[in-house]
Amino acid sequence: MRNSFKILALLVLVGAVLLSACGGGGGTIKIGINAPMTGDIPKVGEGTKYAAEMWLEDIGGELTVGGKTYTVELVIEDNEAKAESATAANTKMITQDEVLVIVGPQSSKQAVPAGGVANDNSTPMVSPWSTNPNTTL
Repeated sequence: MRNSFKILALLVLVGAVLLSACGGGGGTIKIGINAPMTGDIPKVGEGTKYAAEMWLEDIGGELTVGGKTYTVELVIEDNEAKAESATAANTKMITQDEVLVIVGPQSSKQAVPAGGVANDNSTPMVSPWSTNPNTTL
């Protein structure tokens, strides 16, 4: 779970830097969580969700970057431990929910195709456990 906090913190830092370059006032930072809430490994998804919620509580739901305060919102999508669902979840979070960054999917089987969607849309994505080198392309 400690690694999940580090990954979330890293993604928020990247997102905060991107936001600070945009100028303007505060607003909302949306972080996408693409996790297997159902399917073969629901405990993994539950752990990811709880870690993200604990982190959000720890920061009080807000981040201040460059003197601007942003509300942080988690957008959690169930990928059902399926590649097709993971890809659909990333597509939805990027195009409809307008997330700034995405954490997950965890499994390489879902992370590689979902990473392609993130890459095609210039959205940073980090997989907490994917070991396939194609996840980072």
